Amino acid sequence: MQLPLFAGELKPGLPRWVANRFHQVGAEEAKRLVQNLKVLVVDTRDGPDFAQEHIPGALSLPYHGFSRQYPEFAATVSADRPLLLYCYGSDCGLAARVGKRLIAAGYMDVGILRHGIEAWKAADLPLETPEEHSEH
Repeated sequence: MQLPLFAGELKPGLPRWVANRFHQVGAEEAKRLVQNLKVLVVDTRDGPDFAQEHIPGALSLPYHGFSRQYPEFAATVSADRPLLLYCYGSDCGLAARVGKRLIAAGYMDVGILRHGIEAWKAADLPLETPEEHSEH
């Protein structure tokens, strides 16, 4: 049996002090934050999925591979930088798990895109793809 990651107020698997630090953001609000450079978008999905498509400007910090990639992330992203994490969709807990690690490491402002990249797509918002990278 799989429990939903966000059920009611308490988020299973997350200590209350961590869960209370997250703020959830809808796709339209996320779009405004991204456009106004108010957040750094962090994709917590697996690397091949990030390579296939991701929110424009997003950095890849996958849950599977976090320990390997975190040192470079920490060296380039200050702990006071507002972050917006996302994963696959409603039933995906990767963003929350990465967020928990980032909060424990001292990151102060961690948001999660509600319903992940699926919400972004459903709102018909732009994605970066490999073809766009090759044009640059």
